[in-house]
Amino acid sequence: MRSGFSARLWLVALALAAAVVSRPAAADDRQACLDGSKAASAENIAACTRAIQSGDYNNQDLAGLYHARGYSWSATSFADRDDRALADFTAAIRANPKSSGSLLNRAHIYNQRHDYDRVIADVNQAFEAGLSDYGKRVGYGERGHAYHGKGDNDRAIADFTASIQLNANDSFAIMARGSAYFAKGDYDRAIADYTQVIALDPEFARDYSARSGRAIAYLFKGNFRRAFADVDQGQALSWFAAGAFLTALVWLCCRRGAHAFGWRSGRTLIEMCEQQLADLRHTNAALEKIAAAVEKRSSR
Repeated sequence: MRSGFSARLWLVALALAAAVVSRPAAADDRQACLDGSKAASAENIAACTRAIQSGDYNNQDLAGLYHARGYSWSATSFADRDDRALADFTAAIRANPKSSGSLLNRAHIYNQRHDYDRVIADVNQAFEAGLSDYGKRVGYGERGHAYHGKGDNDRAIADFTASIQLNANDSFAIMARGSAYFAKGDYDRAIADYTQVIALDPEFARDYSARSGRAIAYLFKGNFRRAFADVDQGQALSWFAAGAFLTALVWLCCRRGAHAFGWRSGRTLIEMCEQQLADLRHTNAALEKIAAAVEKRSSR
């Protein structure tokens, strides 16, 4: 009788001891997960996983663990790292809908996938949850790119401008706004933004070809001298080749359109295409001048 009672006492004692040991271990995993969230090591991801599966955390604490693991996934070289990160950021938001960091990170992945409506929804939710100035800049940038992707350039410009107002030296936002202005056909403002980027951060401008963007804007304005100053020989020749290809493509479409839609509609189509061809020939002539000037300069 006593031996059975003693055995039960031992089992209870062992269970209590295991609980005492497991909780500090879970706490250690949580700390390791949060501390190592910016690293792409398997150990950090494993620590996050153990802490998540421990059942000791919920709501904001659980959201923090999922966010940290999601951030770690995105830093790995796994082929499905974006899928894993997206799943974890989604789990974090489910645990705490005010997880602004997870919302912005998920928005970034959605932007990469051209899922612009979800980007806008996530950024709006992040703003409602509350953001620091840095978070606002990230949010404006992600939402601006989504609007730009949707063709809503006015809203894109408004978001990029709001980001620039928080940091006047934000080269990325300035360049993005320039691209939105260019898409609107506002070449003067596009050139002003590209010029500002080149002056602020020449290295960044080189990495992201902001000078090429400015050259194209000058070209569309008909300022060939300034366009020539911004391009090298390879660019000029590639532009010329692209222009020639587009001319041939429009001509072929016109021919096919005339036969496909009949004489009456075809005649209208041909007239439209002829105008396009005239515009392209004008552009090609400009490109030929640029290419010739570049070749002349390189032969000196």
